Amino acid sequence: MGAAYAKLHRTWQFWHAGDVAGTTDKEIHKAATALRSVFMTEQWMCSHVYKVGDPDRFRMFAILNPGRSQLTLKLADPDRAELLIEAGVGQPNAHLPRGGWITLLTDRLEPDDVADRLSVSHGMAAKGLPRVARLKFGLD
Repeated sequence: MGAAYAKLHRTWQFWHAGDVAGTTDKEIHKAATALRSVFMTEQWMCSHVYKVGDPDRFRMFAILNPGRSQLTLKLADPDRAELLIEAGVGQPNAHLPRGGWITLLTDRLEPDDVADRLSVSHGMAAKGLPRVARLKFGLD
């Protein structure tokens, strides 16, 4: 966790200094849809919900609130969520309080940070699919 904490601390320092440009909705959409077997639906008052699988068998891995600089996704490590919250780049998610979900403030994070977190969330969601589905989608 040392390297991850150091990277997060640098992001926090740059953000407070005004040197972090943030991540746009377009960059998030591009990073999410570049992952294997991903599709997006609009749900819950125009949120963009990213899912791995197909419409018959899927797992949700991210929710983008367009125009609000908020991306909700799942983190593998609860300690990392606490670090993100303490650094001011994340918030606990009120609608998904269990299971490691957090809302990232994407205007405070670099695109590569967001893409890395999307990839982890995607991998966790893919592991939740039945083995037959993972094989079908080339996820195993």
